[in-house]
Amino acid sequence: MISIKSILKISAIYLACIAAIASGIYLTIAFLGQKTLYIEKKQWNPAEPETQHIDPGRLNRALEYIDTRIPTARSLLLLRNGKTVVEKYYWHGGPEETDYLHSLNLPLLQVLIGIAIDHQLIQGPEQPLSAFFQKHLTQTRSAGAASLTLGHLLRAQAPLLWGAGNPDYWDLFYAGDRIETSLRVVSRQQTGTQPAMNFAAAYLLSQVIEQVSGQSIFDFADRYLFQPLGITTYAADDDDLPHDPMVGFQLKALDLAKIGYLLAREGAWDGRQIVSNEWVRLLFFKVPHVEFDATPGGNWVKTTIREQESLVVRGEGGQYLVLVPALDVVLVTTSTSRFALPQDNGHDRLLQLIIEAVLQTSDTAKMAARPELEPETESGQYTDILSPNYIFSTPVPQDILDFFHQYAQDIISKDTRRIAQNYARGYDHTRDTFATPSRLMFGGAGSPPHLEYVHITKIRIEKNRAYLRGSLKFAFVSYTGHIGVFPLENLIKLKGRWRWLGLPEKTALLDRDDYFDAELSEAQQQFVDDCSGPLVGKSSLFGNDCFAESFRLAAGGKELFAERLQPFLQGRSGVRLHVTGLQPNGAAYKMQGYIEGSALGELRLPDELHIVKENGVWKWKGIFDSKPIE
Repeated sequence: MISIKSILKISAIYLACIAAIASGIYLTIAFLGQKTLYIEKKQWNPAEPETQHIDPGRLNRALEYIDTRIPTARSLLLLRNGKTVVEKYYWHGGPEETDYLHSLNLPLLQVLIGIAIDHQLIQGPEQPLSAFFQKHLTQTRSAGAASLTLGHLLRAQAPLLWGAGNPDYWDLFYAGDRIETSLRVVSRQQTGTQPAMNFAAAYLLSQVIEQVSGQSIFDFADRYLFQPLGITTYAADDDDLPHDPMVGFQLKALDLAKIGYLLAREGAWDGRQIVSNEWVRLLFFKVPHVEFDATPGGNWVKTTIREQESLVVRGEGGQYLVLVPALDVVLVTTSTSRFALPQDNGHDRLLQLIIEAVLQTSDTAKMAARPELEPETESGQYTDILSPNYIFSTPVPQDILDFFHQYAQDIISKDTRRIAQNYARGYDHTRDTFATPSRLMFGGAGSPPHLEYVHITKIRIEKNRAYLRGSLKFAFVSYTGHIGVFPLENLIKLKGRWRWLGLPEKTALLDRDDYFDAELSEAQQQFVDDCSGPLVGKSSLFGNDCFAESFRLAAGGKELFAERLQPFLQGRSGVRLHVTGLQPNGAAYKMQGYIEGSALGELRLPDELHIVKENGVWKWKGIFDSKPIE
């Protein structure tokens, strides 16, 4: 028979185990909610900050900033003197995770062109494009196209409009003849800035290398650049990554840092000259100088960060590669965003904090005497510490910013009357986003939550309503919600002031589905539900014939269309077709929309896509040329 003492002992051990498990779960959720869960792994030449004359206190301030103020960050790498001082990965980032370079493909291809010149496959930057694309240049028939050189491609500079709804990039992506279409974009650059210029230039450079080398751009890069640098991301036996020259490279953060270090060493790596130092000097010789808060994207610019001359290249979504030659610093950041972030997205402040931590001398007396940083400045007109960090992929009106700023102030005021003014009388929280605001906002455990950031990916304003997509992040320590991150809801303007409206189901037809989807007839909606899979190359569950007999797009038939999309959709969950517009065109309807959940983010549908009734059944038609409906 078990004694009372043994029972009490077993019970105590059992309760201790339960308490330990509960504590572990709580700490895990707390870490996730505060975005402090990260992976730190110095894979290459690791070193401690103090050994490389970096102030640990100031560096920690920079690391805290990226933890709490840049919600889209995936990685941060800091190299000094060829040593890895910081290598951290956030959220879904990790040492083996890759990111598309987007506009950063161009600086990588500049290095590959230099290697091709070193191997005498290319004469030099003044070589005319007609040497490679004579047939295509004849087809463009654009004024000045015949005078284009490789130098025009190497110096490309354009706005960052990835994912911003601009059709030019997708025209390139879907084009039947990508070379001819890209040449037209480049030739038009002589009279005005083209948003797709960086992508067109990078694609044409990749085609030049493929022509002169007789191998794919990915194999050429792996043999002559990646292997010497110890980069295995595009090894010959690695078939996991999509190989589309128009989309370009998908690299690990450390891969990008190594390429930056190669350039900082003027093309030398472990005693071997990978690309000639003359070429690297030529690349940086005519780089334009810009103000730090106005750095364009897609190509190298010179700027000043904390009084240090720096070379910066910025890609869409928060991809940065920074060289500070005088300090022997290479800095890399990557991001989860697959759209162009605004200039004021927190990264400029991060770069300033990091450079401030890097000392030109180990003199601790001078370190202590260094002036303090100026107070942190937030987006727009606000400078107080309680203002949330704003991350936008689309323009947001000032009065919407005013609402979020006021909301941030109100919820920490502990004034229930002020808090209630942020909610419309008919507030509807059916999706449990701000479930029972009276409990969470007016009471609950501890003080009301601090609003850390506002992430807006889409916005549509119609009269007195604002339909939003994005998320809010509250301080988890005082907010018992789902790790403190919630999707945005709708706003309504009452008596000149925006208020939370929630997710009303009957107040607007356009609230259906994604707020941005078009209103379809029941039959059309059924067609989209049944045939969105076959459109992107998936088999139909019921064997539906979803394509008209004469289906064809500018790029070719449905096989080529599916071939273009499948590398970025296969193996992914949550892929979904959204129809944002349906316009009558004769007996057909022109369809506008995008595919959500692809590896490229929102993958826009081609312009020529139509649907048409064939034998009384809706079908994908592709190009449709007919007289308008009478």
